[in-house]
Amino acid sequence: MSNEIELKFEIKQQDIANLQLFLNQWTSSDEIEFSTLSTKKRVCSQLKLTNTYYDTPDYFLRNHGCGLRVRGSEDDRDMHFELTLKSDGKAIAGLHERAEFNMALTSSKPDLTVLPRQALPANCDIEQLQQDLKPLFTTNFKRQTWLVAFANSEIEVALDQGEIISNHQSKPILEVELEIKQGNKQDLLNFASELSRFHLHLFSQSKASRGYRLLQNYPLSKCAFDSTIEHNLWLLLQFWQQNEEYALETDDLVFYQQILNQVNQVLFAKYIALEPELSQWQKVLLSINSVAEFAYSEINTKLKLLLIEQLAN
Repeated sequence: MSNEIELKFEIKQQDIANLQLFLNQWTSSDEIEFSTLSTKKRVCSQLKLTNTYYDTPDYFLRNHGCGLRVRGSEDDRDMHFELTLKSDGKAIAGLHERAEFNMALTSSKPDLTVLPRQALPANCDIEQLQQDLKPLFTTNFKRQTWLVAFANSEIEVALDQGEIISNHQSKPILEVELEIKQGNKQDLLNFASELSRFHLHLFSQSKASRGYRLLQNYPLSKCAFDSTIEHNLWLLLQFWQQNEEYALETDDLVFYQQILNQVNQVLFAKYIALEPELSQWQKVLLSINSVAEFAYSEINTKLKLLLIEQLAN
C-alpha cells in the first residue's frame, strides 16, 4: 500500500505546449545535475493508458468509499496490466490524499485475490464480490510524465490528454497531476505555485468520480453557504471549489461572482495575513468578465494554494 499525495489541475489546450517546454527544460537541467548521483530517468516519458473501472450493480465499492480499476499501459515494447484500488481519503480543493493499492495482473481481467485483505471493505465476501463485478466506464488517455527535483523533494508531473467514456457519453481529459514521490507537501505546494503561470485550475474531481457522474447522469451540484464556513477554512475551500467547478461547467458568470464575493468577505475578515496575494486577488475580482479566465488565472490558483498550505501544515 502507498499513501498517494497529489495536486490535481485542469489545463487549457492552448497552454499545454508552454508547460511541456518548461518541464522539458527543467528536467533536462536536472538530468545533467543528477546523472552522476541517481539512476532515475528524469526526462519526459510517454504512455498510452486504458483504464476500465469496475463495481457491482448496486455500487458496493463506491458506497464503501473505494474505486477499482484495471489499467493497461502500453509503451514502445509491451502491454502491462495493473489492478488499483483507491480509498476516498481526503481532499482539500485540488489536494488529494488517499490510500492506494497497486498490484500487477497477467491480463486485463480484474482479480481481487491479488489484493491484501485489508484493502477491501471489512466483512465483505470476496468471492461473491468478484462474481458481481461489472465494467462501468473507461478512461483512455496519453500520459506524459516528468520527474522533477525541487527543493528537498522529488515530484512527478503527469500531463493527461484523452477522454472519459460512460453511458454513451464522453468528457475530455486535460489534466495535470503533481505527486510527491519523496519529500513533503510544502515543496509540492511551492512547485505548484511555480506552475500556476500556465493557467492551471485546481480540480477536486477524480477521473473515477467524473465517470460515475456520467454513468448516472448526475450533474454537478451547488454548495450552499452557511455560517460554519466563516469559521472553518476547509469548508470555505470546499464551498469555493465546488461552486467554481459548477460555474465553469454551466458558464454562469453571475452565480460565480456571487460566490467569489462571499469568499472575499470571509477572507477579508479572517485571513488578512494573506496580503499581498489577497489584495491582488481582490483587484482582479473587480473586473471579472469570464468564469474560465478568472478560475484559471495565476492569482486565483496561488491564493488557493496558500490557503491549502495553511490547512496542510
